[in-house]
This record gives sequence, C-alpha cells and structure tokens, in this order.
Amino acid sequence: MSTNLSPSATHPTSATGSGTAATASWQERNSQLLAVYVRERSIDSRNAVVRANLPLIWQAARRESQRSGHSFEDLSQVGCLGLIKAVEHFDLGRGTSLSSAAMPWIIGAMRQHLRDRCQPLRASRTLHELTLRAHQLQQQRLQEQMPPLNDAELPQALGCSPARWQEARGLQQALRLASLDQPQLLEGSESMTLQDQLVDPASADRYAGAVRSERRRLLWRALRRLERSQRRLLLGRVLQQRAWGELGAQFGLSAKVTQRRFAQLLELLRQQLGPDLAADLA
Repeated sequence: MSTNLSPSATHPTSATGSGTAATASWQERNSQLLAVYVRERSIDSRNAVVRANLPLIWQAARRESQRSGHSFEDLSQVGCLGLIKAVEHFDLGRGTSLSSAAMPWIIGAMRQHLRDRCQPLRASRTLHELTLRAHQLQQQRLQEQMPPLNDAELPQALGCSPARWQEARGLQQALRLASLDQPQLLEGSESMTLQDQLVDPASADRYAGAVRSERRRLLWRALRRLERSQRRLLLGRVLQQRAWGELGAQFGLSAKVTQRRFAQLLELLRQQLGPDLAADLA
C-alpha cells in the first residue's frame, strides 16, 4: 500500500473553533468508508479506511518513539500494518469505534517490531547466528529424512562447545516475549489482548488464561517456521486424528515411513519449544 505517512495533515480532533463539528464530520466519513469496505472487501476500500485513520498511527508512533528512542518513521510504517489488520478484523455490528479497536493492533505491531530489533537482553551476534544455524541444520536433516540431532550432538555439528550451545538456547528461550497489547485471535473472528486474558473466571489460577494464550502463540510461531508438508503431516495427525496409512498415501509414503517422519518432527519441535509445549502436539 502506497501511503503518505507524513503527520503534517491536521487530525480533526486538533482543529480549533469548530473542533467538535470537525470530529463529528470525520467520524461520519469514517463510518461511510468502513461501510464501503464491509460491502466490497476490496484492497482499495480497505486502504481508504487506513488513510483516513493515519492520525491514530502517528499518535501511537510518537508515544512509542519517545519511550523507546526508535525512529518515528519506522514505527509509523509498522503501525500501518497493524492498522490494516485491525480494519480487516473490524466488526461494525459490535458497536465499538474503529479507533478503540485499532489501537491494540497498532501498538502491538510496533512493540513486536521493537522486540525483534531492539532486544531487551544484550547478547553477541554469534549467539543469534548459532541458533539460526541450528534451526537450518535440523530442517535440512528433516528434509533428507534423517533424525534430528539431540542436544549432545548439536554442538559438535555446529562446531561449538556444549556450554556455548546451552548459552545460545538459553538466550532463545529468554527472548520469547509477548506484548500485553497484542491481540490474540480466538475461535471464529473473536480476538482479545493478553491483558484481557490475565484473569480466568473459570480457573482458580488467575493467570491460567494468559498461560494458555502464550502456549498457543509459541506453538503457532513454531508451526509457521515449518515447511508446508510438515505442517500438513503434523496437523493431519494431531487435529484430524488420521491414520498413518491415510496420511502416507497423501505424501506418497508408507505408513511406517510416515510415522517415523512424524516422530522426527516431534523431536525437532521438542528441542525448539521444550518438552512441556511439545507434549501438546503428541
């Protein structure tokens, strides 16, 4: 989407004198644009809504830029992606304003960007590269139908000491953070922020909802890194409970080979996620 992100334009709420009338006019225009998007579901109508609500991005970008010291322009670009997602998931029938629904998406996208590029824990670049090389090596072995290396074998294959590998794994675990403002998609089209899920009325554990949401997020992130065929195998067995022979026929493999590949895939995920999270897929 080509959009001018310069905040030189005046937001309706900042006008003097006729500020109330300007705000009402802007809200009416916003409602019209949203109605057009809901009816057409086209990229052009979606982008028209985004352009009309750019001041929301600028407001959040200024605040996050002052808080983090990061570039206002970069945060504005990232905020646009969050606003696009907010518009795509917005439901006119709920009676809430787009600005209220969009802010968690915008701020969540910005803070995700900051976590990816401004890590809260300082570590050498070699540690980050070591975890990336390990992931690539395990993926390559899986594609070649070879079993994944365990924690004792990986350091030798990577050319590092066991202590160095454990340090890299510890860093990877420590950097798995989630913003409390980042919306989490639930069943259907529902979404809630992690902050909204901190209290679970159905459980004596007040943080049970947040824990479950975090587990889902980590599992989904790991699944997205897999090859398409690997995801199909994993979800076909875990969610659809399909037989090994049926799954094997889909990939042109025998039931025994399919079962072995599934076990290798689980071992790879167990190393990436830890035994507790990987158990959810067993």
